[in-house]
Amino acid sequence: MVDAIPVTGGHSMPTLALKLQRLAPGSRTDAHRHTSSVVYHVAKGEGYSIIDGNRLDWSKGDTFVLPSWLLHEHGTDASEDAVLFSMSDLPVIEAIGLYREEEGARQDIVGAIG
Repeated sequence: MVDAIPVTGGHSMPTLALKLQRLAPGSRTDAHRHTSSVVYHVAKGEGYSIIDGNRLDWSKGDTFVLPSWLLHEHGTDASEDAVLFSMSDLPVIEAIGLYREEEGARQDIVGAIG
């Protein structure tokens, strides 16, 4: 779910994009990277993110930051949904014409964060 203006579909704020992402039990997102930076807060459940090959385990109440242009994906091995709330600088990066996104392959885990 993305916070957007219903009529235009545009961002509801000029400098901040808000998003809720549900991860179904046992799921893992596709890897990708983008030029926006993101702050994630775990609203529900537990799971992990793989950021440039390093695994970061998280659970409800945790907050973590994803800098620009790092390959990342999220997943959960839990038996219940996980929900990530995110805030990014996407509207600003788009406004100045610097937003880019690139799909990536699933990452091998080479290390751990934390």
